[in-house]
Amino acid sequence: MALLSSRAAPMRPSSLSLSTPLSGVAQGARHVCLALALAGAGGAMAQAPQPAAARASYDIPAGALGPALSRFAAQAGVTLSFEPSLTEGRQTAGLRGSHAVGDGFSRLLAGTGLEAVPRAGGGYTLRQPTPGVGVAAAVSGAGNTLSEVRVTAQAERSAITEGSGSYASRVVTVGKGEQTLKEIPQSITVVTRQKMDDQNLNTIDEVLAQTTGITMYDSPMGGRYVYSRGFRVDTYQFDGVNRAFYYPQANNFTSNAATLDRVEIVRGATGLLQGAGAPSATINMVRKRPTADKHLQLSTSAGSWNNLRTEVDASGPLNETGTLRGRVVASANDRDYFYDTAKSRSGVLYGVLEADIGPQTLLTIGASYEKLKSTPFFQGLPRYSTGADLHLRRSTSLMADWNRWHSEQSSAFAEIAHRFDADWSLKVTAAYVREQHDIKYAFALGAVNPVTLAGNVMYGGLFDFETDNKTLDIAVDGKFEAFGRRHAVSFGANTGRMVNHSDFSLMQLAGVRNNVFDPESTIAEPTDATFVANRYRGGDTETRMTQSGAYGVARLSLSDPLTLVVGARITRYQSSDRDRVSGAAASDPYRESGVLTPYGGLVYALNSQWSAYVSYADIFQPQNAMTAAGDVLPPIKGRNYEAGVKGELFDGKVNTSLALFRVDQNNRAQDDLVNVCTMSTYCAVSTGKVRSQGLDAEISGEVARGWQVFAGYTLNHFKYLNDTANAGIDFASTYSPKHMLRVWTDYRLPGALNAWTLGGGVNFQTASSRTTGSIKLEQASYAVWGARIGYQINRNWSAALNVANLFDKTYYQTIGAPAWGNVYGEPRSAVVTLRGKF
Repeated sequence: MALLSSRAAPMRPSSLSLSTPLSGVAQGARHVCLALALAGAGGAMAQAPQPAAARASYDIPAGALGPALSRFAAQAGVTLSFEPSLTEGRQTAGLRGSHAVGDGFSRLLAGTGLEAVPRAGGGYTLRQPTPGVGVAAAVSGAGNTLSEVRVTAQAERSAITEGSGSYASRVVTVGKGEQTLKEIPQSITVVTRQKMDDQNLNTIDEVLAQTTGITMYDSPMGGRYVYSRGFRVDTYQFDGVNRAFYYPQANNFTSNAATLDRVEIVRGATGLLQGAGAPSATINMVRKRPTADKHLQLSTSAGSWNNLRTEVDASGPLNETGTLRGRVVASANDRDYFYDTAKSRSGVLYGVLEADIGPQTLLTIGASYEKLKSTPFFQGLPRYSTGADLHLRRSTSLMADWNRWHSEQSSAFAEIAHRFDADWSLKVTAAYVREQHDIKYAFALGAVNPVTLAGNVMYGGLFDFETDNKTLDIAVDGKFEAFGRRHAVSFGANTGRMVNHSDFSLMQLAGVRNNVFDPESTIAEPTDATFVANRYRGGDTETRMTQSGAYGVARLSLSDPLTLVVGARITRYQSSDRDRVSGAAASDPYRESGVLTPYGGLVYALNSQWSAYVSYADIFQPQNAMTAAGDVLPPIKGRNYEAGVKGELFDGKVNTSLALFRVDQNNRAQDDLVNVCTMSTYCAVSTGKVRSQGLDAEISGEVARGWQVFAGYTLNHFKYLNDTANAGIDFASTYSPKHMLRVWTDYRLPGALNAWTLGGGVNFQTASSRTTGSIKLEQASYAVWGARIGYQINRNWSAALNVANLFDKTYYQTIGAPAWGNVYGEPRSAVVTLRGKF
């Protein structure tokens, strides 16, 4: 609940409005701020106030005093009156644990010079103590000074997780508009800001690695591929708007989580929400927005392998009326790695402005700049030619000290949101992203002969590519009455245009001897001209992709418990490649027009807490993967089925879900490890029809007082259905093991020890494997444990120690082939973090 303000803020997550003016107040009356308790799901009105002696559990973080008092009064079910000037600039250490109302006010106000005095007619008044005036006099005076103010409250659902202190979120924005998790008939995970902070998750890769059903595959040439339900994730959004990604050689996408409020992941085909999409998942990264109150957050951390990180986050109003608000986030990270020679330095700067340009209109403008400068280790480790493990030290890196991966990502976006009335709203978003990558590195390739120990040879890669990406999205959300029932509809259109320039060269590093058991990183660096003159594969190409479409989806209330979700999308897609030197087409142009993607579902409300659903979606996903001959693969097509139940428990503090799914898919792209790739570094083949099926189960939120839990389990089974060479055997077993468990929990100790929190968790997965020719490589089942201890030093500062891989488990994060691509998981590491909130 936000502190009451005289400024109308229709687009903010929650608001309070005065239904009658103040009266009977003497000339020069003070502004009055009231916090009124709200309880119950979906914006229920305030409950009856609890007796002053009654105790309840609170978890109010340290920060600005005004909002903390408002939140406490709302949770306690009491009214609090005060002048805004009393709290301006004052901070509180927060409140955690079980407290009576009077004790809670005392703890929140400790050290502020203020006190909350009970009024004779009920409620409390905030004041500065007057010497010689007792409580009784203050009560009498307070009762005569302030007239009764009648307040109506509207608790709108908010998707913002920052400041909630929770692992649960009731509302998501990965579709169009805001919807509760129970309203969407698909599996959804929300990684909140609190969970990111508790687990010290500082990049999008780290966030996804701790998410239900998600596995990470280390790319041979930088970055990581993301897999869900056996399929590679290629649908990413920022603030609910799709962004196309195209990397000619590897998945080089990186993103700093310091700018994010939350990450929303929808598993399965996204036709139900977005129309065209892969049958894996959609990842929506929701950026932080300006706050109505001033705040400043600082953090600094130091950890294993010289891992140093700092972050500054400042937000608040920029004018007296609060109609213009701003936020700036800056973060820098300098670190080494557990393997030799490699290091990196990265940073992000993000700024965003919000302006109330009308009573019902909000304009948002933002920009960010991310930079990476690193000495990377690419390609991973080889094995013996028999497939046996070399048992190299985890610190082994087969690279050169001149390796480099320098990248920059600049982005800008503008969003205008207008609410016509209580039922209808419009949002228009335009975004631009520019990525630049300069990559040069030496890498080892080749299986090791178990007798001669030869076979591993050093190669070099030179990559220079940049991408311009423009998107425009228009979305309309509304509600209407028909046939005596209330329904909802969303419709809109979007378009995106991406242009990529890529120049790469691969060559063997002649005369460089490589001993994988005693590697040497100080090898001679060839010039860029040498790479171009001696490359055995390479090219300078321009790739253009344009995708546009229109969609509509309706949520039709068939009866009180039953809702039908039905919609469709029409998509137009085209792509082309040309040689930038000769101008000739590098591959045949690819076009798809008027592709209709239907989707639908049924949601049945079993009661106020539980719902059951079924859903269906067609799969259509254009591909830019090419065959060894240079032809673009046909689009992915198929069907996605899902059925499940969702629960919203303990008054919305806990989300839980169970889903059964099946994905049948045609034309799936797989890496072609047999044929010589003439047009790109990696080429693909269409492997026929495959099926992925299984179940997801998840619980997140505060399951008991002070106890936050996130737990997700996935069972996934994969089969080729009609591929003549592979029919009946598993696919994608490396990317998505049959069983996966992700658990993390954090508990605040009770009573006198409530300044301390203890956390811990485990990532477990069953065996994974990869077959190359007749050789099968396998990583046995493993569990990686983590732990955390935190301490609230005072009202402003807190400290935490996080330990990853607590028992120092040795395992392979990624299984490749005998010649390349085997990557160890990170050994035990520790990070100490100091956070300040003002």
